[in-house]
Amino acid sequence: MAVVALAAGAVGCKDKDSPSAVSTGSTGPAAESTAPGAPIAPGEPDPAGTATPSASAVTPATSAPATGSGPGRCTTKALSMSLKQGDTGAGQVHYRLTLVNKSSASCTLTGFPGVSLIRRDGSVIGEPAEREGAAGRTTVIKAGDSAEVTLHTLNRGIKGSGCWDRPDYLRVYPPGSREALTLANPQLLVCGDLFTTTAVSG
Repeated sequence: MAVVALAAGAVGCKDKDSPSAVSTGSTGPAAESTAPGAPIAPGEPDPAGTATPSASAVTPATSAPATGSGPGRCTTKALSMSLKQGDTGAGQVHYRLTLVNKSSASCTLTGFPGVSLIRRDGSVIGEPAEREGAAGRTTVIKAGDSAEVTLHTLNRGIKGSGCWDRPDYLRVYPPGSREALTLANPQLLVCGDLFTTTAVSG
């Protein structure tokens, strides 16, 4: 499987036993811009978890910065990610998205990521993941450690609304970043018009 920015594969609704995969850090697809300040697709959640900043207010992400007062925010280039399907029950399907700090310094994440299913041409399938639950506290991720979010959808046929097209890419904006991690051919199937993400937790 080809991995684009950073990535890992997940099974669809019915395949519960697919192994996880880890991103390799290659660059993203030509159809998607990951440059700092790149526009977010219409309707896509603000990756910072607040009002969308103007392009001039965005600080380019380079590495996990550290300041005298404590660790800085985890930038996209400081992270890798993996995705696998978790437990299912009562028609609910959960995917565990793991973000690993691959830098040499501790960094932090606070709030919700921006998560979208993307076609090969760069267009968004359905709607970006809605936020589920509270924003939570700031999570400090030591070098080599990880944090997680949970993506939630339904099994096919639960609400009778069918399933969205399977995506060519899963695009994830870490909280506070306008650069995305991208997973090619994620095998993630959203059904019942339900697609949500929790906030980052340790």
